Amino acid sequence: MKIVVLGGGSPSTPALFRCLAVQPRLPRLGFSLVGRSPEKLEAVLRAARLLADGLPITIEAAGFSSLELSAALGGADVILVQVRFGGYEGRHFDESFPLDFGLCGDEGLGPGGLSAAWRSWPGMKEVLATIAVTCPAALVLILSSPVGLMVGLARLHFPALRTYGICELPWTTLLDLAALLKAEASRIDYDYFGINHIGWFHRLALDDRDLLLEYTTQEFLRARWPSSALVAACAGFPTRYLKIHYNPEEVLGEQLRRVSSRAEILRQIGRESHEVFREGGIEQILAALSLRPTPWYEHALVPLFLSLAGVPTSTSFFLTGPNGPMESAFDSSDCLELPTLIDSGRLSAKNPLRQPPAQILDTVNAFVTYERKAMQAITRQDASQMTDALTLHPWVRSAALASALASKIISQYDTGLN
Repeated sequence: MKIVVLGGGSPSTPALFRCLAVQPRLPRLGFSLVGRSPEKLEAVLRAARLLADGLPITIEAAGFSSLELSAALGGADVILVQVRFGGYEGRHFDESFPLDFGLCGDEGLGPGGLSAAWRSWPGMKEVLATIAVTCPAALVLILSSPVGLMVGLARLHFPALRTYGICELPWTTLLDLAALLKAEASRIDYDYFGINHIGWFHRLALDDRDLLLEYTTQEFLRARWPSSALVAACAGFPTRYLKIHYNPEEVLGEQLRRVSSRAEILRQIGRESHEVFREGGIEQILAALSLRPTPWYEHALVPLFLSLAGVPTSTSFFLTGPNGPMESAFDSSDCLELPTLIDSGRLSAKNPLRQPPAQILDTVNAFVTYERKAMQAITRQDASQMTDALTLHPWVRSAALASALASKIISQYDTGLN
Protein backbone atom coordinates (compact mmCIF):
# COMPACT_ATOMS: atom_id res chain seq x y z
CA MET A 1 0.00 0.00 0.00
CA LYS A 2 1.39 3.40 -0.98
CA ILE A 3 0.74 6.33 1.36
CA VAL A 4 1.60 9.90 0.40
CA VAL A 5 1.99 12.44 3.21
CA LEU A 6 1.50 16.03 2.04
CA GLY A 7 3.18 18.21 4.64
CA GLY A 8 5.70 15.47 5.25
CA GLY A 9 8.35 17.91 6.45
CA SER A 10 6.37 18.60 9.63
CA PRO A 11 8.31 18.00 12.87
CA SER A 12 5.51 15.64 13.92
CA THR A 13 5.94 13.28 10.93
CA PRO A 14 8.63 10.99 12.44
CA ALA A 15 6.13 10.18 15.20
CA LEU A 16 4.12 8.32 12.55
CA PHE A 17 7.03 5.91 12.11
CA ARG A 18 7.64 5.67 15.84
CA CYS A 19 4.04 4.43 16.15
CA LEU A 20 4.43 1.99 13.25
CA ALA A 21 7.61 0.59 14.79
CA VAL A 22 5.80 -0.78 17.85
CA GLN A 23 3.00 -2.54 15.95
CA PRO A 24 3.01 -6.34 16.36
CA ARG A 25 1.96 -6.86 12.73
CA LEU A 26 2.96 -4.68 9.82
CA PRO A 27 2.09 -5.11 6.16
CA ARG A 28 4.41 -3.81 3.48
CA LEU A 29 3.95 -0.04 3.27
CA GLY A 30 5.51 2.55 1.01
CA PHE A 31 5.57 6.20 2.09
CA SER A 32 6.26 9.32 0.06
CA LEU A 33 6.82 12.43 2.16
CA VAL A 34 6.11 15.64 0.27
CA GLY A 35 7.32 18.90 1.80
CA ARG A 36 7.94 22.53 0.89
CA SER A 37 11.27 23.03 2.68
CA PRO A 38 14.09 20.80 1.33
CA GLU A 39 16.11 21.22 4.52
CA LYS A 40 13.28 20.24 6.85
CA LEU A 41 12.20 17.41 4.57
CA GLU A 42 15.72 15.97 4.46
CA ALA A 43 15.93 16.06 8.26
CA VAL A 44 12.52 14.39 8.68
CA LEU A 45 13.39 11.74 6.08
CA ARG A 46 16.57 10.85 7.97
CA ALA A 47 14.72 10.56 11.30
CA ALA A 48 11.89 8.53 9.76
CA ARG A 49 14.27 6.06 8.14
CA LEU A 50 16.16 5.57 11.40
CA LEU A 51 12.92 4.86 13.26
CA ALA A 52 11.66 2.51 10.52
CA ASP A 53 14.93 0.61 10.15
CA GLY A 54 14.25 -3.12 9.85
CA LEU A 55 10.53 -2.67 9.16
CA PRO A 56 8.79 -3.66 5.90
CA ILE A 57 8.54 0.05 5.07
CA THR A 58 10.09 2.19 2.36
CA ILE A 59 10.24 5.98 2.69
CA GLU A 60 10.93 8.45 -0.11
CA ALA A 61 10.72 12.24 -0.24
CA ALA A 62 9.66 14.82 -2.82
CA GLY A 63 9.11 18.54 -3.12
CA PHE A 64 5.93 20.43 -3.92
CA SER A 65 6.89 21.47 -7.45
CA SER A 66 4.32 20.40 -10.03
CA LEU A 67 6.48 17.62 -11.48
CA GLU A 68 7.65 16.26 -8.12
CA LEU A 69 4.17 16.31 -6.61
CA SER A 70 2.62 14.51 -9.56
CA ALA A 71 5.35 11.87 -9.49
CA ALA A 72 4.97 11.35 -5.75
CA LEU A 73 1.19 10.98 -6.05
CA GLY A 74 1.39 8.42 -8.84
CA GLY A 75 -0.04 5.08 -7.74
CA ALA A 76 -1.07 6.36 -4.29
CA ASP A 77 -3.64 4.34 -2.37
CA VAL A 78 -3.96 6.82 0.51
CA ILE A 79 -3.10 10.51 0.66
CA LEU A 80 -2.73 12.20 4.03
CA VAL A 81 -3.03 16.00 3.84
CA GLN A 82 -1.39 17.59 6.88
CA VAL A 83 -0.10 20.77 5.25
CA ARG A 84 -0.19 23.83 7.49
CA PHE A 85 -1.11 26.60 5.06
CA GLY A 86 0.28 29.87 6.38
CA GLY A 87 2.68 28.14 8.75
CA TYR A 88 2.84 28.87 12.45
CA GLU A 89 2.37 32.58 11.78
CA GLY A 90 -1.05 31.82 10.34
CA ARG A 91 -1.96 29.59 13.27
CA HIS A 92 -0.82 32.24 15.75
CA PHE A 93 -3.19 34.74 14.17
CA ASP A 94 -6.09 32.28 14.06
CA GLU A 95 -5.87 31.43 17.73
CA SER A 96 -5.03 34.95 18.94
CA PHE A 97 -7.19 37.57 17.20
CA PRO A 98 -10.56 36.31 18.57
CA LEU A 99 -9.30 37.10 22.09
CA ASP A 100 -9.43 40.82 21.26
CA PHE A 101 -13.15 40.43 20.66
CA GLY A 102 -13.87 38.49 23.85
CA LEU A 103 -14.05 35.14 22.06
CA CYS A 104 -12.02 31.96 22.49
CA GLY A 105 -9.29 31.42 19.93
CA ASP A 106 -8.73 28.15 18.07
CA GLU A 107 -7.16 27.17 14.74
CA GLY A 108 -10.05 24.90 13.83
CA LEU A 109 -13.16 26.32 15.49
CA GLY A 110 -15.04 29.61 15.60
CA PRO A 111 -13.67 32.76 13.92
CA GLY A 112 -10.14 31.34 14.09
CA GLY A 113 -11.25 28.30 12.14
CA LEU A 114 -12.89 30.47 9.49
CA SER A 115 -9.71 32.51 9.21
CA ALA A 116 -7.69 29.33 8.68
CA ALA A 117 -10.11 28.10 6.03
CA TRP A 118 -10.18 31.46 4.22
CA ARG A 119 -6.38 31.46 3.99
CA SER A 120 -5.94 27.73 3.34
CA TRP A 121 -8.56 26.91 0.73
CA PRO A 122 -6.76 28.33 -2.34
CA GLY A 123 -3.70 26.17 -1.60
CA MET A 124 -5.80 23.16 -0.66
CA LYS A 125 -7.78 23.52 -3.87
CA GLU A 126 -4.59 23.40 -5.94
CA VAL A 127 -3.45 20.25 -4.16
CA LEU A 128 -6.82 18.54 -4.63
CA ALA A 129 -6.88 19.48 -8.32
CA THR A 130 -3.56 17.69 -8.78
CA ILE A 131 -4.84 14.66 -6.88
CA ALA A 132 -7.98 14.59 -9.04
CA VAL A 133 -5.85 14.35 -12.19
CA THR A 134 -3.05 12.12 -10.90
CA CYS A 135 -4.70 9.54 -8.61
CA PRO A 136 -8.49 10.09 -8.53
CA ALA A 137 -9.19 6.69 -6.94
CA ALA A 138 -7.02 7.31 -3.86
CA LEU A 139 -8.50 7.75 -0.40
CA VAL A 140 -7.83 11.35 0.68
CA LEU A 141 -7.59 11.99 4.42
CA ILE A 142 -7.54 15.61 5.59
CA LEU A 143 -5.82 16.41 8.86
CA SER A 144 -5.24 20.10 8.10
CA SER A 145 -7.35 22.52 10.14
CA PRO A 146 -10.18 23.33 9.99
CA VAL A 147 -11.08 19.75 9.08
CA GLY A 148 -14.85 20.22 8.75
CA LEU A 149 -14.68 23.16 6.36
CA MET A 150 -11.80 21.67 4.36
CA VAL A 151 -13.66 18.39 3.83
CA GLY A 152 -16.89 20.21 2.98
CA LEU A 153 -15.14 22.37 0.40
CA ALA A 154 -13.25 19.40 -1.03
CA ARG A 155 -16.49 17.43 -1.41
CA LEU A 156 -18.21 20.43 -3.00
CA HIS A 157 -15.52 21.19 -5.57
CA PHE A 158 -14.14 17.68 -6.17
CA PRO A 159 -17.12 15.37 -5.68
CA ALA A 160 -15.46 12.46 -7.45
CA LEU A 161 -12.66 12.25 -4.86
CA ARG A 162 -13.06 10.05 -1.78
CA THR A 163 -12.23 12.76 0.75
CA TYR A 164 -12.66 12.42 4.50
CA GLY A 165 -11.45 14.18 7.61
CA ILE A 166 -9.86 12.10 10.33
CA CYS A 167 -9.54 12.82 14.06
CA GLU A 168 -8.50 10.81 17.09
CA LEU A 169 -10.46 12.91 19.59
CA PRO A 170 -13.66 10.80 19.82
CA TRP A 171 -11.67 7.60 20.31
CA THR A 172 -9.33 9.12 22.94
CA THR A 173 -12.42 10.57 24.65
CA LEU A 174 -13.83 7.06 24.83
CA LEU A 175 -10.52 5.73 26.16
CA ASP A 176 -10.42 8.36 28.91
CA LEU A 177 -14.03 7.71 29.89
CA ALA A 178 -13.46 3.97 29.96
CA ALA A 179 -10.48 4.43 32.29
CA LEU A 180 -12.55 6.58 34.64
CA LEU A 181 -15.35 4.05 34.82
CA LYS A 182 -13.08 0.98 34.81
CA ALA A 183 -14.40 -0.33 31.52
CA GLU A 184 -12.71 -1.81 28.45
CA ALA A 185 -13.06 0.73 25.66
CA SER A 186 -13.04 -1.80 22.81
CA ARG A 187 -16.05 -3.56 24.35
CA ILE A 188 -18.21 -0.46 24.77
CA ASP A 189 -21.17 -0.19 22.41
CA TYR A 190 -21.88 3.44 21.60
CA ASP A 191 -23.65 5.99 19.46
CA TYR A 192 -21.76 9.16 18.56
CA PHE A 193 -22.79 12.27 16.64
CA GLY A 194 -21.26 15.62 15.79
CA ILE A 195 -18.89 17.54 13.55
CA ASN A 196 -15.11 17.67 13.85
CA HIS A 197 -14.11 18.54 17.46
CA ILE A 198 -17.79 19.13 18.35
CA GLY A 199 -19.34 15.77 19.19
CA TRP A 200 -21.08 13.69 21.84
CA PHE A 201 -21.38 10.04 22.80
CA HIS A 202 -25.11 9.85 23.42
CA ARG A 203 -25.24 6.12 24.19
CA LEU A 204 -22.55 4.17 26.04
CA ALA A 205 -23.30 0.59 27.01
CA LEU A 206 -21.15 -2.26 28.30
CA ASP A 207 -23.07 -5.48 28.85
CA ASP A 208 -25.85 -4.40 31.23
CA ARG A 209 -24.08 -1.17 32.28
CA ASP A 210 -25.34 2.25 31.16
CA LEU A 211 -22.07 4.19 31.32
CA LEU A 212 -23.68 7.58 30.73
CA LEU A 213 -25.97 7.01 33.71
CA GLU A 214 -23.03 5.82 35.80
CA TYR A 215 -21.09 8.97 34.96
CA THR A 216 -23.92 11.25 36.05
CA THR A 217 -24.23 9.49 39.41
CA GLN A 218 -20.53 9.33 40.38
CA GLU A 219 -19.81 11.79 43.18
CA PHE A 220 -16.10 12.17 42.30
CA LEU A 221 -17.01 13.35 38.78
CA ARG A 222 -19.10 16.34 39.84
CA ALA A 223 -16.17 18.77 39.91
CA ARG A 224 -14.34 17.68 36.71
CA TRP A 225 -15.07 18.62 33.12
CA PRO A 226 -17.47 17.61 31.76
CA SER A 227 -19.38 17.65 35.01
CA SER A 228 -21.90 14.94 35.73
CA ALA A 229 -24.56 17.66 35.68
CA LEU A 230 -23.59 18.75 32.14
CA VAL A 231 -23.60 15.17 30.88
CA ALA A 232 -27.06 14.67 32.35
CA ALA A 233 -28.34 17.96 30.92
CA CYS A 234 -27.22 17.33 27.34
CA ALA A 235 -27.85 13.56 27.51
CA GLY A 236 -24.43 12.89 26.07
CA PHE A 237 -20.72 12.89 26.84
CA PRO A 238 -19.02 15.77 24.98
CA THR A 239 -15.54 15.86 23.51
CA ARG A 240 -13.16 18.28 25.23
CA TYR A 241 -13.41 21.10 22.67
CA LEU A 242 -17.03 21.55 23.65
CA LYS A 243 -15.72 23.24 26.79
CA ILE A 244 -15.39 26.31 24.55
CA HIS A 245 -19.11 26.04 23.85
CA TYR A 246 -20.37 25.28 27.35
CA ASN A 247 -17.79 27.20 29.45
CA PRO A 248 -16.46 29.98 27.18
CA GLU A 249 -15.60 32.41 29.98
CA GLU A 250 -13.38 29.86 31.72
CA VAL A 251 -11.56 28.91 28.50
CA LEU A 252 -11.15 32.56 27.48
CA GLY A 253 -9.63 33.34 30.86
CA GLU A 254 -7.14 30.49 30.47
CA GLN A 255 -6.16 31.70 27.00
CA LEU A 256 -5.73 35.31 28.09
CA ARG A 257 -3.36 34.21 30.87
CA ARG A 258 -1.02 32.41 28.48
CA VAL A 259 2.39 33.99 27.97
CA SER A 260 2.83 32.41 24.51
CA SER A 261 0.32 31.10 22.01
CA ARG A 262 0.27 27.41 21.19
CA ALA A 263 1.58 28.27 17.72
CA GLU A 264 4.63 30.04 19.17
CA ILE A 265 5.37 27.06 21.42
CA LEU A 266 5.05 24.62 18.53
CA ARG A 267 7.26 26.75 16.30
CA GLN A 268 10.08 26.58 18.86
CA ILE A 269 9.60 22.83 19.32
CA GLY A 270 9.72 22.46 15.55
CA ARG A 271 13.01 24.33 15.24
CA GLU A 272 14.64 22.23 17.96
CA SER A 273 13.22 18.98 16.57
CA HIS A 274 14.46 19.56 13.03
CA GLU A 275 17.95 20.19 14.39
CA VAL A 276 17.86 16.85 16.21
CA PHE A 277 16.46 15.06 13.16
CA ARG A 278 19.41 16.28 11.08
CA GLU A 279 22.16 14.80 13.24
CA GLY A 280 20.79 13.03 16.34
CA GLY A 281 20.60 9.33 17.12
CA ILE A 282 17.41 7.37 17.73
CA GLU A 283 17.28 8.15 21.45
CA GLN A 284 17.67 11.87 20.77
CA ILE A 285 15.00 11.73 18.07
CA LEU A 286 12.59 9.98 20.43
CA ALA A 287 13.30 12.58 23.11
CA ALA A 288 12.55 15.38 20.61
CA LEU A 289 9.29 13.70 19.61
CA SER A 290 8.25 13.46 23.25
CA LEU A 291 8.09 17.27 23.44
CA ARG A 292 4.87 17.27 21.46
CA PRO A 293 2.16 14.60 21.83
CA THR A 294 0.83 13.36 18.47
CA PRO A 295 -2.17 11.19 19.37
CA TRP A 296 -3.63 11.42 15.86
CA TYR A 297 -0.95 9.01 14.61
CA GLU A 298 -1.25 6.47 17.42
CA HIS A 299 -5.02 6.52 17.86
CA ALA A 300 -6.30 7.24 14.35
CA LEU A 301 -3.95 7.14 11.37
CA VAL A 302 -1.76 4.12 12.14
CA PRO A 303 -4.74 1.91 13.08
CA LEU A 304 -6.56 3.12 9.97
CA PHE A 305 -3.61 2.34 7.69
CA LEU A 306 -3.34 -1.13 9.21
CA SER A 307 -7.06 -1.75 8.91
CA LEU A 308 -7.08 -0.69 5.26
CA ALA A 309 -4.24 -3.16 4.69
CA GLY A 310 -6.23 -5.97 6.30
CA VAL A 311 -4.61 -6.00 9.76
CA PRO A 312 -7.26 -6.20 12.53
CA THR A 313 -7.37 -3.41 15.12
CA SER A 314 -9.51 -2.67 18.18
CA THR A 315 -9.59 1.08 17.45
CA SER A 316 -12.86 2.77 16.54
CA PHE A 317 -12.63 5.25 13.66
CA PHE A 318 -14.40 8.59 13.39
CA LEU A 319 -14.32 10.25 9.99
CA THR A 320 -15.78 13.50 8.73
CA GLY A 321 -17.69 12.96 5.52
CA PRO A 322 -21.07 13.43 3.85
CA ASN A 323 -24.11 12.59 5.92
CA GLY A 324 -25.77 10.62 3.14
CA PRO A 325 -28.91 8.91 4.49
CA MET A 326 -27.70 8.67 8.10
CA GLU A 327 -29.40 11.65 9.78
CA SER A 328 -32.70 12.84 8.30
CA ALA A 329 -32.44 16.23 10.02
CA PHE A 330 -29.48 17.15 7.77
CA ASP A 331 -28.84 17.41 4.05
CA SER A 332 -27.16 14.40 2.48
CA SER A 333 -24.17 16.59 1.56
CA ASP A 334 -23.68 18.05 5.05
CA CYS A 335 -20.33 16.93 6.45
CA LEU A 336 -20.69 15.24 9.83
CA GLU A 337 -18.26 13.32 12.01
CA LEU A 338 -19.57 9.76 12.23
CA PRO A 339 -18.30 6.42 13.54
CA THR A 340 -16.91 4.56 10.55
CA LEU A 341 -16.40 0.85 9.88
CA ILE A 342 -13.77 -0.59 7.56
CA ASP A 343 -14.40 -3.91 5.85
CA SER A 344 -12.06 -5.17 3.11
CA GLY A 345 -10.80 -1.64 2.57
CA ARG A 346 -14.31 -0.19 2.25
CA LEU A 347 -15.56 2.59 4.52
CA SER A 348 -19.14 2.73 5.79
CA ALA A 349 -20.85 4.68 8.57
CA LYS A 350 -21.80 2.71 11.67
CA ASN A 351 -25.58 2.60 12.05
CA PRO A 352 -26.71 4.15 15.36
CA LEU A 353 -29.00 2.27 17.69
CA ARG A 354 -30.62 5.50 18.86
CA GLN A 355 -31.07 8.93 17.33
CA PRO A 356 -29.21 11.81 19.00
CA PRO A 357 -31.17 13.74 21.65
CA ALA A 358 -32.93 16.90 20.47
CA GLN A 359 -30.54 19.25 22.27
CA ILE A 360 -27.53 17.67 20.53
CA LEU A 361 -29.25 17.75 17.14
CA ASP A 362 -30.12 21.43 17.63
CA THR A 363 -26.56 22.34 18.57
CA VAL A 364 -25.01 20.46 15.64
CA ASN A 365 -27.57 21.97 13.29
CA ALA A 366 -26.51 25.46 14.36
CA PHE A 367 -22.87 24.73 13.55
CA VAL A 368 -23.71 22.99 10.27
CA THR A 369 -25.88 25.95 9.19
CA TYR A 370 -22.91 28.23 9.84
CA GLU A 371 -20.54 25.94 7.90
CA ARG A 372 -22.83 25.88 4.85
CA LYS A 373 -22.70 29.68 4.67
CA ALA A 374 -18.99 29.78 5.45
CA MET A 375 -18.26 27.47 2.51
CA GLN A 376 -20.16 29.81 0.20
CA ALA A 377 -18.13 32.76 1.46
CA ILE A 378 -14.82 30.93 1.07
CA THR A 379 -15.67 29.63 -2.39
CA ARG A 380 -16.54 33.10 -3.63
CA GLN A 381 -13.96 34.90 -1.46
CA ASP A 382 -16.84 37.20 -0.54
CA ALA A 383 -16.31 39.36 2.56
CA SER A 384 -20.00 40.18 2.97
CA GLN A 385 -20.88 36.49 2.95
CA MET A 386 -18.17 35.91 5.53
CA THR A 387 -19.97 38.40 7.77
CA ASP A 388 -23.25 36.61 7.13
CA ALA A 389 -21.65 33.28 8.04
CA LEU A 390 -20.19 34.61 11.28
CA THR A 391 -23.56 36.07 12.20
CA LEU A 392 -24.90 32.50 12.14
CA HIS A 393 -22.13 31.12 14.35
CA PRO A 394 -23.35 30.09 17.83
CA TRP A 395 -20.45 31.88 19.53
CA VAL A 396 -20.87 35.26 17.77
CA ARG A 397 -23.26 37.49 19.69
CA SER A 398 -24.23 40.14 17.14
CA ALA A 399 -24.08 41.24 13.52
CA ALA A 400 -21.77 44.09 14.54
CA LEU A 401 -19.32 41.63 16.08
CA ALA A 402 -19.53 39.41 13.00
CA SER A 403 -18.69 42.38 10.77
CA ALA A 404 -15.71 43.37 12.93
CA LEU A 405 -14.37 39.80 12.92
CA ALA A 406 -14.73 39.52 9.15
CA SER A 407 -12.89 42.82 8.63
CA LYS A 408 -10.04 41.61 10.82
CA ILE A 409 -9.73 38.34 8.91
CA ILE A 410 -9.84 40.03 5.51
CA SER A 411 -7.24 42.62 6.48
CA GLN A 412 -4.86 39.95 7.76
CA TYR A 413 -5.37 37.80 4.69
CA ASP A 414 -4.48 40.76 2.50
CA THR A 415 -1.16 41.20 4.34
CA GLY A 416 0.19 38.01 2.76
CA LEU A 417 -0.16 35.28 5.36
CA ASN A 418 -1.60 33.07 2.64
